[in-house]
Amino acid sequence: MNTTDETHDPHRNAQSHVAQHLRAEIRSGRLPSGTPIVAAPLASSMGVSRMPVREAIHQLANEGLITIRSNRSAVVTELGPEEINELYEMRAALEGYAMRHVATNIDARGLQEVELALLRLDQAREDVTWFVAAHDIYHDALLSYCPRPQMVKEIRRIRHATEPYLRLNLQVGSAAITNTSLEHRELLDAILTRDPDRAEAEMRRHILRFDVRDIIAE
Repeated sequence: MNTTDETHDPHRNAQSHVAQHLRAEIRSGRLPSGTPIVAAPLASSMGVSRMPVREAIHQLANEGLITIRSNRSAVVTELGPEEINELYEMRAALEGYAMRHVATNIDARGLQEVELALLRLDQAREDVTWFVAAHDIYHDALLSYCPRPQMVKEIRRIRHATEPYLRLNLQVGSAAITNTSLEHRELLDAILTRDPDRAEAEMRRHILRFDVRDIIAE
């Protein structure tokens, strides 16, 4: 019996470590769109060989966070207003449909987890990083009751790809955070009705309220 798994594979561990590092830097906005990702200096700074760095770059390219250009150089993906809006439209359609399942499947424990996430959102109104973390916990608590794993995976991919723009939107002013927190309460109220149509409509409305024109000039 082969007991080897990736937790004991140094090469796979190195790739995972680099991917996690880059993903966090991109999603947080510390690596802005258009930033070159060069394997050699990154490998040196992280104490790994170039191969796991290259593989991590390709992994994040598949996630949409990095773009590999025709000359094989890599940069943090740059999204224009239309591309960002399209991603939000895709997420609204998918996550809205997911809420149809959530409305009928979520149990008391799940509702308690969502309530705790809402409490975190209310407490994080002056801290964007804390707010985004609570935001993800909230949405993931709901999505854990959607029995469509591939759909949930794609929803999360889109959410991660657009996170830097969400952060920019929240930094526009405290009103953006306050309004977003209130929207999440309205969404939970819709789910509590156990009405799939209402839950889907409220999630779609919540996601499509994001307007990229608030943060990016045409």
